[in-house]
Amino acid sequence: MTTQENIDIDQSEPFDGIKENRENKPPPYFNILYYGLILWGVIFMGYFLMSGWSSDSEFQEKMNTHQQKYSQDMQK
Repeated sequence: MTTQENIDIDQSEPFDGIKENRENKPPPYFNILYYGLILWGVIFMGYFLMSGWSSDSEFQEKMNTHQQKYSQDMQK
C-alpha cells in the first residue's frame, strides 16, 4: 500500500495539501504579449522556411568577389 492509500483524505483536497491560487490572474497585457509572441514566431518561421530564402546565394556572391580579387592580386 502506498502512503496515499493509508491516509483518509477528502477528494476535493489535493494529496499534498497545496491549493492552487486562482484569485490573482495575470494581467491582460501579459496574455496578449504571450500569445502575440507565439503568433509572431509562427509567422516568422513560416516566412523564412516557406519563402525559399537562403544565405547560400549571398555566400556564393561574396566568394566569387573574393576569388576574383585574389586572382587579380596574384596576376600583378
